[in-house]
Amino acid sequence: MKAAVLKEIKKIEVEEVPIPKLKPQDVLIRVEVTTICPTDVRKYLGYSSVRFPIILGHEFSGIVAEVGSEVTNVSVGDRVTALPFIPCGYCRYCKMGLLNLCLYLSGLGGSAELGIKLNGSFAQYVKVPASNVYRLSNRLSFEEGSLVEPLAASLNGLIKAELKPGDTVLIVGAGPMGILQSALARSLGAGKIIVSDLMDERLKVAKEFGADVTVNPSEEDLGRRIEEETEGYGAEIVMLSTGGSVMANLLSDSLKLAAKGGRIVVFAGTWPPKDALIDPNLIHYGERKVVGSFIYTESTFLRALKLAESSKLNLKALITHRFKLKDIKRAFEVVIKREGLKVALSP
Repeated sequence: MKAAVLKEIKKIEVEEVPIPKLKPQDVLIRVEVTTICPTDVRKYLGYSSVRFPIILGHEFSGIVAEVGSEVTNVSVGDRVTALPFIPCGYCRYCKMGLLNLCLYLSGLGGSAELGIKLNGSFAQYVKVPASNVYRLSNRLSFEEGSLVEPLAASLNGLIKAELKPGDTVLIVGAGPMGILQSALARSLGAGKIIVSDLMDERLKVAKEFGADVTVNPSEEDLGRRIEEETEGYGAEIVMLSTGGSVMANLLSDSLKLAAKGGRIVVFAGTWPPKDALIDPNLIHYGERKVVGSFIYTESTFLRALKLAESSKLNLKALITHRFKLKDIKRAFEVVIKREGLKVALSP
């Protein structure tokens, strides 16, 4: 089969590799659409660790091509997507149902760095444990099916935010995840959704996905605008949905933008790691809560799948670029240069 193999930092080559062999509880999926996640880019650029050589990719959908001898939940020919994270099953967090916090979590395409190395979806075929495979409704296209995974991650952030109907939500970062969070916040009953980003074209898309107010902080003072939009109270929820070293600086600012009793969700990580300086008095006297959000649990993935199948979210509009697998280097450049939103590959 054809696969894009990351051999070292910034060196990815499309070549012939063996089709994965199945164990009794495995499923072989023929990949129809796979999209590029920022974590794929970080590994490509060397900002986060990965064990070479590896096939990246973990956001995908496809058709079941083969099943192991003990598989009963799906059949050959089924249209499917997959939860790409594989917990150990025996640590304390797994026993609590918190697979995302598993001490030995593995992930397709190196999406989790601590567990065993597993090849991902930047290939014609990918092997997945049957327990992680979910059928897609015929109402969902393969492109929409490939976005269930990032939708689940975005939903987890809003669950951690404890969003209540009528809350004002500030989303910092109008990348694909921030835009998904805007749409989700609207569907969950947010009162006002404010999205901040430095790119006007992304802010325009955020409006289409449910944002009431958009702010470019290079053109106006974000703090002053939040005061105006919230009558001086601040936002009940602040989602920090932009990654990189800038996120550490934004954490300090977010405490000043949040209302008393508000929730700040650290949705994205810093790369490379960077310390954040914060004023603890803003947490203490204002009873503000700072929480993290990392991937999702199985129940959240299932909830995201149902939301995708409801057709309430225009997921397909997030995909702005489409490439064949042979053009993966160009696809990565589009993501790195932020020329679009989600970039899809067709193996």
